[in-house]
Amino acid sequence: MGGSGRRARHPPGPDAVHLGRRIPGRKIREATPQPDRTSLTKVKKGMIYQVFDPVTDGALVSLPFLAPGDYYYGEAEGADEMSDLAELARKKVFPTAEKRAAAGGMDRTLWKKLADTGLLGTAIDGEYGGGGGTARDFVSRLALLAAEGCDLGLTLSVLDHVMLCAYPLQHFGSEALKRRYLPGLCGGELVGAAAVSEPGTGADPTHLATRAEKEDGMYVIGGEKEPVTNAPVADLFLVVAVTDAEAGKRGLSAFLVPRGEGVTVERLDLGYLATSPHGRLILQGARVPEDHLLGEEGWGHERVSRSLFLWERAAAIPVIVAFLERWHHLVVSPLDPEGVSPGVRVSLAQRKVELTAYRVLGERLLELTFGGTEGGRERLELLLFFGSALPAWVKSMRELVDKEEVPLQETAARMLGDLRLLEAGRSVLEMQLQNLI
Repeated sequence: MGGSGRRARHPPGPDAVHLGRRIPGRKIREATPQPDRTSLTKVKKGMIYQVFDPVTDGALVSLPFLAPGDYYYGEAEGADEMSDLAELARKKVFPTAEKRAAAGGMDRTLWKKLADTGLLGTAIDGEYGGGGGTARDFVSRLALLAAEGCDLGLTLSVLDHVMLCAYPLQHFGSEALKRRYLPGLCGGELVGAAAVSEPGTGADPTHLATRAEKEDGMYVIGGEKEPVTNAPVADLFLVVAVTDAEAGKRGLSAFLVPRGEGVTVERLDLGYLATSPHGRLILQGARVPEDHLLGEEGWGHERVSRSLFLWERAAAIPVIVAFLERWHHLVVSPLDPEGVSPGVRVSLAQRKVELTAYRVLGERLLELTFGGTEGGRERLELLLFFGSALPAWVKSMRELVDKEEVPLQETAARMLGDLRLLEAGRSVLEMQLQNLI
């Protein structure tokens, strides 16, 4: 070992994934028997990567490889609720993904079950039907759903429902609005959405065309928004519209718009995230009372939109990292130890190390965004970092899988398809950050 220059020959333990030497002339192949789709309900804990590190002259390097759910619940406060959510994710979310995708993406019965675990109301005050926790509590629970349910689409729908509708309603809405709508949003009776981006211009605040004009004590709103997560099933929309065309960014305001007369939705097919319904919101003379204004006129960009962007991105990153950890686990765990070359096993271990670093940095981002910590520049730089690092990580893994002909289980292949979200969102992130600075 070590100084001898020889490779240590440690057999893998019963809970180990041992990536051994490639046998000449053989390609990577799957282990036999192949785990079936229900195997996630019995994930082994404490798995270990054992790799020979060429940098240390062949010394054995062991890297702890916990099942992703272990990072998000266990001894932490609220473990019982987290355990209920994990069980629901494994037994109801994971096995039904294909069925829900084929049916249009949203199962309201499952949505209500998620609410019953406390997930949807985690970050909402108890007086409005929530659990009285923090945004960081919500992110921990949502990361668990992503890791155990293996469904990025549903996870995204929950994220936007909370961080782009319920959470901002709590921060910017009137007392009457909060008491009217937050209990339903927390309890799963209502589905929320945010409508900021517009066809052709995205969320650029200098080019928004949707208008809101006062008329007889009401705001009359007209325009189109897309893409809107949850739009086909949403009961409530947070809409940003122009109230003063001469004031530029300061002429934008935010409104809570219930589905009703003057509100129609056209379904959009993104080509991925099939379990998260998306659509185009069309507002034609939609009328809302003046008290449906969130905050004051002119708050639409500087306070509401900026907050929405930061809250959603900061919450999404740790959740996506949890999803990537689970996906990496599904790629690696079925591999035949005898069919993996030293170079490939080092690459796979390096990708796992990077995910650990991303998880730590994601926690720092949450602290900077929701913990009352000063550090706006650091927060923006972390957002920029993740905007390039996460797509690059997925690209490197995709290239490795293709080059080495690594077989993917059905679940892993579906999850990889949904990771197109990161590639599509990179240019959008860069544009939005430019608008924030």
